[in-house]
Amino acid sequence: MPFARQVSIGRVALIEFPEADAGKLVVISDVVSPTTALVDWPGQTRRKVLFKRLALTDFTVEIPRLAKKAVLTKALEEADVEAKFNKSAWGQKLAKRSAKAAQTDFDRYKSAVTKMKRSAQVRRAFNALKKSSK
Repeated sequence: MPFARQVSIGRVALIEFPEADAGKLVVISDVVSPTTALVDWPGQTRRKVLFKRLALTDFTVEIPRLAKKAVLTKALEEADVEAKFNKSAWGQKLAKRSAKAAQTDFDRYKSAVTKMKRSAQVRRAFNALKKSSK
């Protein structure tokens, strides 16, 4: 089965680690070596990142090789990549994960109580269906 996402100039990727950069989107500006890419994003410095630290997304941007910040910013605004990524299942999962990590003790307690109530309702409905099928 061939890869669905190919490394190319303009491909949007998500940095998976190190922890300081984890979760940040970047655009591949150039391929430096078989294991390294030059990545860039508005508000970040252009730098080399290993491919094993990147997760390629389905989104691409039409930019030339080693594009300047102004060209990159304009292309990203036209393609509206950040909003599209945030609407995707992947982006929503990351947002939920960060929201859950930011919860206070009371928020976690409220979530646990809600989950227990929902589970009790499901259990009652399941047992009623089970009893009626006998």
